[in-house]
Amino acid sequence: MSASRAKKVKMASKSCPQCDLQVPVACKSCPCGYIFINRKLLKVKQSDKSSPFTEASKTMSPQDLRILFLYEFKLGHSAATASRNIVSVFGEGAVNERTIRWWFEKFRSGDLSLKNEPRGRPRSVLNQDQLRALVEANPKHAIRGLAADLGVSTTTISRHLAAIGKVKKLDEWVTAVDG
Repeated sequence: MSASRAKKVKMASKSCPQCDLQVPVACKSCPCGYIFINRKLLKVKQSDKSSPFTEASKTMSPQDLRILFLYEFKLGHSAATASRNIVSVFGEGAVNERTIRWWFEKFRSGDLSLKNEPRGRPRSVLNQDQLRALVEANPKHAIRGLAADLGVSTTTISRHLAAIGKVKKLDEWVTAVDG
């Protein structure tokens, strides 16, 4: 291709607000000294500033937040809308949308109480005192035999034996500190 027919490449540029000079988009500053600030960074810096609402969200109890959840639910808002409303007033990080969804599911089921029921691992079906009595009565008892007697899994027996401090030494269950 001849030099006269070479393609012209257009470069993306932006205008400097101070001197109106056209500067390539990739540049962070203008020759006049103006520094282009990334809008994303600017938003982060603004959100770092504390406001009375941000301070209020740090002092709000979970009970206060649940009242807001119930209020938003009674207004007929979705969990996403409720989350946006609460975050717009109290700031980013005041609530988690997933938490609001959990409370809305609870309210939809008819339970409007604001009490948080404990969740997590269910209560053990094995009485450790009963297990301790069996092991002390017959220290040579095997884990499988204990599991069959108590109607639980061998894993449960192993976990509870460790919890009460029993270890197997020379084919006999002894307290771990006795060694």
